[in-house]
Amino acid sequence: MNKEKRLEILRSAMEIELNGIELYRTAAEKTEDRQAKEMFKFLADEEVKHFEALKKMYDKVNSGKKTEVKLPSQGKPKFSKIFSEKFMENLKGKNYEYSVLTTGLLLEQNSQEFYKKQKELAEDEEERKLFEELEKWEFGHYQMLLNEYNNIKIKFWEDNNFQPF
Repeated sequence: MNKEKRLEILRSAMEIELNGIELYRTAAEKTEDRQAKEMFKFLADEEVKHFEALKKMYDKVNSGKKTEVKLPSQGKPKFSKIFSEKFMENLKGKNYEYSVLTTGLLLEQNSQEFYKKQKELAEDEEERKLFEELEKWEFGHYQMLLNEYNNIKIKFWEDNNFQPF
């Protein structure tokens, strides 16, 4: 793979991470649930780690240097659920937080699929390792959001009198 193609892939990956950073930072600022603030901040910080690792690789590829880049260790959230029990008591009007979950699911799924594809296409072993690790991290984020979504969706629909038919 030529240098320009590698740089294009890395720019796309950095853009994906910036989208995650912005989504989760905004969610942390807007939600009134303290626990959700911490969880969204945690997710934003994880995406920052991804962005920084990709930026290092981008800079090395761009300068023609060896591409060895290591991700920092993956963080562990303080809570097993995004939203507190108090928040879950009444979900009426909590459309923003629900939208963050559904948007986050799409973002994490797309990220995971992108990294999986890049891992398979990588010609450089260090790039392959980086994309493989990022794929795992994004899968973990996806699972966290999916678990919360599955726990919240029926109650959200009920509390907001959502009846699709």
